[in-house]
Amino acid sequence: MDSNHTLSATIKKNVVSIVIILPIICTFYYVYIYGITIPYWDQWELVPLLEKMHNHTLSLADLWAQHNEHRIIFPQIVMLFLARLSNWNIFWELCTNMVLAIFILLFLLSILHNTIKSTSPFLKIFISMMVFSMVQRENWEWGWQIQMFMSVLGSVIAIWAANKWQGKAIGLIVVIPAAILSSYSFNSGLITWPVVLVIFLLQKKWKLKHIIILVSACIATVVLYYYKYTKPAIHPPVLFFMSHPLSYTEYVTTYLGGSLSWNYYGCMAVTIISLFLISLAIFNLWRFDKQKLQELAPWLGLALYACMAACATGLGRAGFGWQQALSSRYTTISIFLPLCAIILLRDSIRFNPKKKKEPLKSIIFIIIILTFIVLYIISYRDGIQSMKAFTTYTKVSAFCLTKPQLANDYFLKRLYPDPTIIKPRIQTLAELGIKFKADK
Repeated sequence: MDSNHTLSATIKKNVVSIVIILPIICTFYYVYIYGITIPYWDQWELVPLLEKMHNHTLSLADLWAQHNEHRIIFPQIVMLFLARLSNWNIFWELCTNMVLAIFILLFLLSILHNTIKSTSPFLKIFISMMVFSMVQRENWEWGWQIQMFMSVLGSVIAIWAANKWQGKAIGLIVVIPAAILSSYSFNSGLITWPVVLVIFLLQKKWKLKHIIILVSACIATVVLYYYKYTKPAIHPPVLFFMSHPLSYTEYVTTYLGGSLSWNYYGCMAVTIISLFLISLAIFNLWRFDKQKLQELAPWLGLALYACMAACATGLGRAGFGWQQALSSRYTTISIFLPLCAIILLRDSIRFNPKKKKEPLKSIIFIIIILTFIVLYIISYRDGIQSMKAFTTYTKVSAFCLTKPQLANDYFLKRLYPDPTIIKPRIQTLAELGIKFKADK
């Protein structure tokens, strides 16, 4: 009997592992087929750095230079390193994105293991599905988006460390570098600091000196980040939200719901339902077990991270209209809202010492899960279609890099808004011996 039980448990574990890995395999397949392997938009900004690296004139100031509202020091270092190794084979960047996403998944699974005693296989599979959703097609097919994955990974590591080593110096030693990595990979990474601070306060195991060190590191990072900072000229006023609160709210809710929907009303529904479920979970846990609420602090932190990122992005982008919030690049962050909603709700429903059996709550939970699954399937399908169409649209201009004498502005604009900028950069790539072709 014990032998049969062990065999059954082993089979179940292997099946779950395969299902967890399946989204990774599917994503890599689409990345391999549809990933953009020629310089596109922001990637052209790397060409001057490649030239300086070749001429041994690359400086810290070059890496520190502002890119829009971001300081992408660490992503640029990685991209330059990969370019040096591969003669700028951009497919290496796409593979790096996959590796970073795998690490994000592993740390999230570790957080799940450390926060929930009885871990359901469903939750593990759900996390994998969300992390490797095709709704974030822009980040999968564009090597430049290393910045997004590095920033999110830094945030997840910081939250993981704060939970794993609660109240211990080693936790702080890991949290601070991880938060710095996140901050100097993408602007939203700065939010990691207040999120970790909230987790510290919820856990109630951190000493005052730990909190002071964290806050001091946060202040130093932010001050340094905004030293000689210049607001991008094309961006709307930062105080746009004050004169247009409705537009700002539309932008934030669209941003948060973008991980499961591609339209305004769908995003609104996902955001409202997710926030309601998280609030319900917090209320339920607060009534029955405040200690459990502290244990689930990392998931509260990840949900807060998504919400604060949406609010912060809206400050600089809401003036472009709520449609801009549908950009798939943001979904690597917004996935945490519905993800945390399901995890928190499931655990809050399971924990109710006064009522052992509540079939109505179980039915409601199943309905919510099924709704999210349907939305996921639709957004996944749409992501693949969008990825295919966009890649086809872009790769038509690949000949501009191999035969620049035949290139015209119509095709060059598919690669960069201003053809006059990339024409000399195409020549620079030729002088550096960097060649591209349409197919991998």
